[in-house]
Amino acid sequence: MIEQLVIACTELTAMWLIQSSELSRRRYSPLFGLLGQPFWFYSSYLSHQWGTFLLCFLFTAIWFKIFYDYWLSPEERRKVEPEQYYILLAEATRGVKNSNDIDRLLREALGINK
Repeated sequence: MIEQLVIACTELTAMWLIQSSELSRRRYSPLFGLLGQPFWFYSSYLSHQWGTFLLCFLFTAIWFKIFYDYWLSPEERRKVEPEQYYILLAEATRGVKNSNDIDRLLREALGINK
């Protein structure tokens, strides 16, 4: 029972944080995700849920990857270069015919609220 409460608290917190629009909050999501993993292993082992037990390994690997991306990877790897950003915007607008739609799309992408 206690392990299920810990799982609920840690995983819900991790999911809430990973959806945050602020990087400073989002980066804490893998810490909560990893904190809950031992309880997932313990709970699935005790209840003989072997499929869930195997999934725990995959989720742990995913949380470690997210942890690496936010905490250990070089800062310059996290930034999008202007050329990469241009390519993303160009691909997004390629199929749009109306110039007003392109303008709206670019304003939304850049966070301009005019």
